[in-house]
Amino acid sequence: MTDTGWHIYWQNPGDSGEPPRTQWKLPAGVTIGALEWPTPMRLSTAVGTDYGYQGTTVLFSSLQIPATAQPGNIEVGLDLRWLACHDVCIPQHTRLKTPLRIANAASIHYSAHQILQSAAERLPKPLPPSYRPMATILPNSFLLTFVSSEPITKAEFFPAEVEQIENSAPQELASHGKNKSLTLKKSQYFRQEPQSLKGVLVINGRDAYQVDAPIQSSIKIRRSHQK
Repeated sequence: MTDTGWHIYWQNPGDSGEPPRTQWKLPAGVTIGALEWPTPMRLSTAVGTDYGYQGTTVLFSSLQIPATAQPGNIEVGLDLRWLACHDVCIPQHTRLKTPLRIANAASIHYSAHQILQSAAERLPKPLPPSYRPMATILPNSFLLTFVSSEPITKAEFFPAEVEQIENSAPQELASHGKNKSLTLKKSQYFRQEPQSLKGVLVINGRDAYQVDAPIQSSIKIRRSHQK
């Protein structure tokens, strides 16, 4: 999106909207991976808080060419649907196709290299194992904990799944030495306890990490303490 004030949605759109949908048309033997989503931003709307993107946005997907493929041209097609929203939402649909040349790596040239490189820098990185993330389910909230010796003044969590947290609620960060915790208000629509809390953790408004924090409930904690 490049028009001012308009936005599209992340994989979890938040309180409204829906993410882009893709349907690929690929040559025989060619496969493509799932979409890789850049770090989203919070978008305040009339119905609550959404997660999405403004401005130029690039979604990545890895194309896998079989090792037996011969040099030459192939054609990749895409049926793409998305919502473009401002004060209203307008469904968008386009069909794209592009020829790709299978060649030696030394002969490949990307005219959009700078755009792709900039977009790749917005992809969340894997969380370092030393952070040891853990999530606890409390009666009205999730408590996301992790360990870091770095000074952290701000942390923001974007859940990968819908209806887990209250998207508009403040996220409270607490720090006790290296131990950090982020309190996330539970969604009123939360019903089924997941095995892990997945999403993107943005630290100090700058560093974005993929999080897959194992969940333990407060009941399990109390029982373990009683043993």
